[in-house]
Amino acid sequence: MTVKQSKSSADSSKRKSPARERDSSSSGRTLSSRISAPPPTSSGSRTTPPQSAAVGSQSEEMASRLASLRTSWDRVAGTVALASVHEAIDKVSSSVDAVGVDLESLRARGYRYGRDWETQLTTVRRRWPQQRGQALQLLENERRVLERSARDVETMLQRASRDAGLLNTTQGRVSDLERSVRQADTRVRQTFSGVEKQTTTLAEQVRDAKFVLDSLDSACFQLLPDEHAIAACRSTWTSDREEPEGLLFLTDARIIFEQRQEVAKKKVLFITTKKELIQEKLWEAPIGSVDDVEIEDQRAFLQRREMLTLRFNERTREVPGDITLQLRGTTNEAWRTLLRRTKSGEIEGDRFGAPPPKEQLAAQVEAEATESGRELPTVCPNCNAPLPAIFRGMKQVRCDYCDAAVNL
Repeated sequence: MTVKQSKSSADSSKRKSPARERDSSSSGRTLSSRISAPPPTSSGSRTTPPQSAAVGSQSEEMASRLASLRTSWDRVAGTVALASVHEAIDKVSSSVDAVGVDLESLRARGYRYGRDWETQLTTVRRRWPQQRGQALQLLENERRVLERSARDVETMLQRASRDAGLLNTTQGRVSDLERSVRQADTRVRQTFSGVEKQTTTLAEQVRDAKFVLDSLDSACFQLLPDEHAIAACRSTWTSDREEPEGLLFLTDARIIFEQRQEVAKKKVLFITTKKELIQEKLWEAPIGSVDDVEIEDQRAFLQRREMLTLRFNERTREVPGDITLQLRGTTNEAWRTLLRRTKSGEIEGDRFGAPPPKEQLAAQVEAEATESGRELPTVCPNCNAPLPAIFRGMKQVRCDYCDAAVNL
């Protein structure tokens, strides 16, 4: 009995031996595989699986879209209150008050044109309070509607920050809100655009007239008795070799160019260290001596040059032939119109305090009849030599022979 158990134990030992051999062999293969495995990267990190990389890329794209959406929302949210429209309404109110003050100052300084400016100002002052009230009421209504829409969009934006599937819808809502703001802005501005435009135009005309008087206050010449300024602008006398810069003046009697230009007197390494102001009347001409006015818009290198050419009936000692000027701060068409109206006498119908158009026409007919009966001098009373041609706007004429001044 004992012998059988021993044999059985031996057999059992023999049966277990292959298993141990397999375990040993398996352990050897595992170690070998670890040794022969590729070494880790220098950073020590494992290679990202393709699926994980795709997920990371999508997350970055969603984060970028969300950031862009938030930027758009911040821009649109800043316009919901329609602050720019409110500023425009306040600006009109300030402009109406300022025009009244400036116009009163112009009349006190003797500017005589702009016959209907006071009438226009009275109309604006009468219309503006009602239009301002309507505009403010509509502005408040539009603002309440926009603010409700903005709260809804903001709520959706918060949801989209947690749910990427709402990004497209939220972007559409932001765009809709932006469009609604623009439409509300337009509706409110339309309620006062008429008064705003009229006030702006009147303010520009008054500002131009103020520029004329300010320029005359510092001019190197004086107006003749009973001569009144009409317009002035900065210009360059381009047909002259030196191309002097200065101011072009138009009065009811003359057209005058005054050089008013700073020139370099001292330079160090091409840097101007000393300047000198040159101020001199270079030429003048009676308004009636202007035979023709030509205009040209020169365009080059994204610039526009307003060119005005004056052609005279007859050369005089004061005018060096035809003159071409480049105008600044105005248009050559506006100046051509002014010159023609002044030469024809039509500008007098725009004189401040002038009678209504029908009365003006009757007065003009009477004046022309009186003028035709009055003979202008043709010879010098001093030396009996023929006098130069006499044009509209001339207050006196000088004899070419004895230089005597003959009043007209």
